[in-house]
Amino acid sequence: MRDLAPPIVAEKGKSENRPIELYQVYLPEVTLFLAAHDEPVPFFDEQGSPVTYLPIGVSRTPIKTNVETRVDECTVSIDNINRDMSAYVAHTDLSGRRCRILKVFLGLLDDPDHAVTVFDGLMDAPILNEHAMQVTVRSRLDTLTVATPKRRYRKLCNWKFGSPECGIDLASVTVNGTVQAIDTEGKTVTLSDRSEPEGHFTDGVLTIAGESRMVAASDGPTVTVDYPFTASVIGEPYTLRRGCNKTYDESCVGRFQNGHRFGGFVSVPSSD
Repeated sequence: MRDLAPPIVAEKGKSENRPIELYQVYLPEVTLFLAAHDEPVPFFDEQGSPVTYLPIGVSRTPIKTNVETRVDECTVSIDNINRDMSAYVAHTDLSGRRCRILKVFLGLLDDPDHAVTVFDGLMDAPILNEHAMQVTVRSRLDTLTVATPKRRYRKLCNWKFGSPECGIDLASVTVNGTVQAIDTEGKTVTLSDRSEPEGHFTDGVLTIAGESRMVAASDGPTVTVDYPFTASVIGEPYTLRRGCNKTYDESCVGRFQNGHRFGGFVSVPSSD
């Protein structure tokens, strides 16, 4: 088990903090990102790419161990399930699909390393009724403790942006300044000292007054984020970092000329 990052230890030790749980449900065609919270939560997926976790009435039972098989398990419930979810579940085989549960703090959403994995296992077939969907998630025995030199065959890059494998120096793609204006919705800000071309900071991270948001669009001094800032930020200092959407042509080569370090697969090797 890895040691907790110092920011997590500091946040955990405060007299008041805001912990929540995030759920990653890996389905055949898409990954569901769910938050046990009443508002969308901007965080990261397993590969370190920015995503938004959707608020939903999700909860779980305490993790328990079966005495006979020594397999850890918990039951995940999604309350007040609607017809769309019912239809989705009816046509999707959840059995054997992976479910990962993370613990994060609302004050530490700017770094994927600020998450603690609470549970990681495979789902059984769900039980569905008019009130909720319940599914049992069981650990994969000792497979999580085995270190193997493997990667997934996937088109998107496997590396964390800025990691040693990626090779991008994050300091070189990060800028600073002062917020000059913000719209009434709280999502589009005007920043000082910016003249970069349209899309330069798209998929990046904008941090103002300790709050970080994913950049949905950028054009010179105008930056739009995916989730509004919670307070007036005019006059506050900002930090703006470029981002990577994990694609080969558009991002790795087009944005950073870093194709030789691409961690995905542009093709799948044949059997010979």
